[in-house]
Amino acid sequence: MSIKNIFNQDKVLPLLAYNLLRWTNISLRLQVEGWEKVNDDLKAGHSLVFSIWHGKLWLPAYFLRAREIYALASLSQDGSYIADVLERLGWRTVRGSSSRGASRSLLSLYRKLKHGASAAITPDGPTGPIYQVKGGIIFLQEKADALIVPVGADASWKKNFSSWDNFMLPLPFSRAALVFGAPFSCPEAMEMEARQELLQSKMKEVNDRAAQLISQ
Repeated sequence: MSIKNIFNQDKVLPLLAYNLLRWTNISLRLQVEGWEKVNDDLKAGHSLVFSIWHGKLWLPAYFLRAREIYALASLSQDGSYIADVLERLGWRTVRGSSSRGASRSLLSLYRKLKHGASAAITPDGPTGPIYQVKGGIIFLQEKADALIVPVGADASWKKNFSSWDNFMLPLPFSRAALVFGAPFSCPEAMEMEARQELLQSKMKEVNDRAAQLISQ
């Protein structure tokens, strides 16, 4: 076996990321708000769509582990790494993006939601603009008759990377907060743009609340 095969980045990088994610999350002083209602809905078999900003994935990816929730991972190499890490954590994955394989991946998620599964989507992913809700999550919620759960996250000590999503890496032993908004559905009478704005406002609320919790 060659050195190249031993240090195959396709295998090593996801393993390193998995261990880093697990270790940092275990070390955090985490405060969770709003989970009880969401968990009751999950146990009752309601189909939920967790809405998480692309740059805020670190905390919810670990907290929601081993619940067989489906995540949409892009078709890029980075998406492959993310899918590998999530599957190690007990997530299920569907590959696709807003640009390539979008219709096929959303159809796959739709079918799973209609059969009682739940999913998580980054409404501003995979390439932004940052903190701007795209229509895919709204379309999926409506067609699958699911409920959207806005998720906010923050940490007192963190590293924000200079990526398009300003990705947040909580530093070990910091205070952290994870906030789950009440599950909701967009009124059918609303135009798509208004629905996107509604979700965007709810995403701001939960992320502002997470920032407030770590500052108390």
